[in-house]
Amino acid sequence: MLYRIEKTDVQKAASILGRSFIHYPIFTHIIPDDNYRTQKISLLFSFLIRNGLQAGEVLAPSKNIEGVSIWIHHNGKSPKVNVIASGIIGLFLRLDNSSLQRFINVGREKERMRLKIINKPYCLLDVIGVDPQFQRKGYARRMLQPKLQELDSKKIPCYMETSDSANIPMYENYGFTIINKYMLFETEVFCMVK
Repeated sequence: MLYRIEKTDVQKAASILGRSFIHYPIFTHIIPDDNYRTQKISLLFSFLIRNGLQAGEVLAPSKNIEGVSIWIHHNGKSPKVNVIASGIIGLFLRLDNSSLQRFINVGREKERMRLKIINKPYCLLDVIGVDPQFQRKGYARRMLQPKLQELDSKKIPCYMETSDSANIPMYENYGFTIINKYMLFETEVFCMVK
């Protein structure tokens, strides 16, 4: 049974996603400096997790939080989310302006492209990551399978994006297919749906 991340879990969950995505292409674009990214990436994930808590759900394989997945429910339009409650002020106070602007630009561009690519209700698998010490032990599968089965039973498509082409075969094993791809600030984004 999946564990629902609560507000008290946000820092731990953000640290796990930060370790998981430290070298991921989009995040190396947002924070190019390796040392600064190591220090600040968890701030970005705190924001994304709080956003997920407002607009969907944030799940882990168990209460031990070996990994984290953020699922956002879309009705075919941009979700209305309170960016103040998601922690944007903390980002303004604790992140340099260039990184913050790139983060905002990436979010806006991804949302603009989603509106073009998929215009019906769907669930966005916004982020899924497993703590490096627990990778390749089935924790991603434990987060994906039950949620995808639930969406299938409700006939709700699941949409996701990856900027790492090495991830594509794994998602294809779960029934995802590539429906589009585009360049996002010199990073290729593969759009997939199940």
